[in-house]
Amino acid sequence: MKCFKDFILNILDIFFLIKKNIRNLLSIKSSFQLRVLIYHDVKSDIQIKLFHNQILSLKKEYVFISPFEFEKLLKKKNKPNKKYILLTFDDGFKSNRKIAEEILNKLNIKALFFIISDFISKPLKSNAYEKIINNIYPNGPRKEELSKPMDYDDIKFLLTSGHQIGCHTLSHKKLSSLENFNDLKSEIISSKIDLENNFGIKIKHFAFPFGTYESINHDSIQVLNQYYEYIFSGLRGNNKRVTKLIYRDAVNPEMKIIRLKSFLNGNADFFYKRKFRILKSYFN
Repeated sequence: MKCFKDFILNILDIFFLIKKNIRNLLSIKSSFQLRVLIYHDVKSDIQIKLFHNQILSLKKEYVFISPFEFEKLLKKKNKPNKKYILLTFDDGFKSNRKIAEEILNKLNIKALFFIISDFISKPLKSNAYEKIINNIYPNGPRKEELSKPMDYDDIKFLLTSGHQIGCHTLSHKKLSSLENFNDLKSEIISSKIDLENNFGIKIKHFAFPFGTYESINHDSIQVLNQYYEYIFSGLRGNNKRVTKLIYRDAVNPEMKIIRLKSFLNGNADFFYKRKFRILKSYFN
């Protein structure tokens, strides 16, 4: 299965290069693109360097925008023929502050950080940490995945630096697996209340754990619809139209730049459109 997937992705990469060369040859201008990237725990020196190189490469073709600019652009009727990127980070690992401090702030890029509210400041060897890290990595975390979460001062630093935060549930449970409605509401609503009270801000962005079609359902979307203005998925796509449900592209620092640009060019979007339409219908 993995070999077949790799084969398809390689075909898409080749298709992207052919399409790009044709567009350059014919001097075809870019159409409007509004993509959102998901990163997670970018922590090793090698990963940080690779991440930095990715951002510098993308800056040559894309305009990086803040969460506020993203909202404005999404609602704009006459969209410019430019390519835009919003950066997001999920889970709230300690490395997120380092990335913001050492790279994003220096490049004047403002990102959106989705925080697991019960994860904040949890000691590595505590039961509370173990519970949440196992929710993040259901197959069990590898040793290198046992990373510290941000503490309250780290998140305050992000906010004072001009970044924004959003909710990523209370403890990173898969929402579609919660049969008890009170548990569902707790994961969705209690996290929002905690973050708003602790940091004195209004939270309007939510990213559901795992981001897949299978990880969310009608009941959870109905609750989310009442409490958040924007709900971020992990389904790839171009955010052309105003909608509460947001497409996002999952990437990692090790991803080759050709593969990353192939995804951003929309070469894999058709795999996700049908599922995205079904999720959108749950809002009605």
